[in-house]
Formats: sequence, structure tokens, C-alpha cells
Amino acid sequence: MNSEGANKAESTQIDGVIKLILAILLMVMPFYFQNAFSFALLGFYMILITWILRVNLRTLMLSGASFAIIVLVPYLFGLVMNAIFYYFFKNPLFAYQGSSAIFLRLFKLFVIWYISILYFHTTPMKTFIGMLDRFFYPLKRLGLPTSDYLKVIMCIVVQLKETGTEVKKSLGEKMRAVVGEEKRKLKINVKGISQIIVTLIVDSFEKIDKIQEYVETVRPEDLYDYHFKFTWKDGVAILSFLILVALIWIAEKGML
Repeated sequence: MNSEGANKAESTQIDGVIKLILAILLMVMPFYFQNAFSFALLGFYMILITWILRVNLRTLMLSGASFAIIVLVPYLFGLVMNAIFYYFFKNPLFAYQGSSAIFLRLFKLFVIWYISILYFHTTPMKTFIGMLDRFFYPLKRLGLPTSDYLKVIMCIVVQLKETGTEVKKSLGEKMRAVVGEEKRKLKINVKGISQIIVTLIVDSFEKIDKIQEYVETVRPEDLYDYHFKFTWKDGVAILSFLILVALIWIAEKGML
């Protein structure tokens, strides 16, 4: 029953290639905007597709946190260093470019980050790997073992999914066993935590052997597959994107 439900859910999704093309177009669009209202239209469209795709709040929070850590913090650090260099050397290359320019640059980076999160969150990994397999077909015809590489990647993903819950539960139990409330137990806790880390490292090597055995026995077609299928949802997605493009074109022409 669960397998049938999963297959039914996958059959009603937007096609992976169409979704990828739309995602790439959405990522590059902000770099050609001249009107501030165009950014507002794109922001509203991103909120709308987030609601339609039913992306949960936890995913959005993790996405925002990862964007802040990987992109925002290093960028702000660069701005601070840029201001320091300008203060000491008065080089016009380090001159402050204005808040609006900084905000637009960060917004463009956020669009790329956010759309990629939406794409990979709503696209099954086996579909994406299957798309890569079709994309690398010319290399496969030349004799390169692309399917073997993709099979290894998919095997790792499958094994991580299967063992993720187990590892999380085991780690939680061990952490509760070694973490004490009294300060005098600090040395004991540190020793216990170090033992947990060593255990995790040892388990990781055991999982490598398990993944290797899995790679040798499983077939690529059992792990991933992709077939182009155009449905009414693909038509709605393309139509909504064309409407967005039309509204942005009107905004860029100053008619809004």
C-alpha cells in the first residue's frame, strides 16, 4: 500500500526536467531586473510556489539557517573587511556601494539558494539521478562507466536513509547516558562523548563495507529511473511561469 501510494504521488509530480528548466530560469531572472517591482513579483511567486508545494516550516528554517551560515555571514564579513581596507588605504575599489546594491546582491544569491532548496526538496533523488543518467548518455556511449558512479551515489543515499533514524536514536541514548547534570561529572562526560565519537567512526567504516556489498549486488535500474511525462500539472507550472514573465516584462517597461 505504501509503495502504491508513493508511486501515485510520484506520478502526479511535475516532471523533473521541466521543473529543472523552470528552476534555472527563475535563478537567472533577477540578474536582468531593472525595476524594483520585478523583485517583488518574483518574491511573491516564490512564496506562492512554496505554499503550493507544501514545503514545511522546518525545511524553510533549515534553509534560512544554512543560507545565513554559508552565504550571509561570509558576505557580511567581507563587507567589514572591505570597509576596513577602505578606511586605511582610501582605495576607491573598496568604497561602500550602498545599501540597495548590497540588498539586491544578497536577494539574487538567496533566490539561487532558495530555488535550489525547493527543487531538491520536491524532487525524488532517484528521479534526479535518473535524469543525470540520461544526460550522461553520450559519455556512456563513449565507454565511460557513468552508470557505475551514479549507482554508488544512489547506494550511499539509500543506505544513509535506512541507517539515519537508527543512528540518531542510538546517538541520543548514548548522549543521555554520558551527559550528567553535576559539574563534577565533567571529566566523565568528556570521556564518554569521546567514546561515542570513536564508536561513530568505527560504525562509519562498517557502513562503508555494507555500501560496497550493496553496490556489487544491486542493479542501476533498481535504484533510479527517469521517463519524461507531461501532465496537466506541468502545463499549469509552465503557464504560471509565463504569466510571471509577462508581468515582469510589463513592470520592466514601466507599465505597472
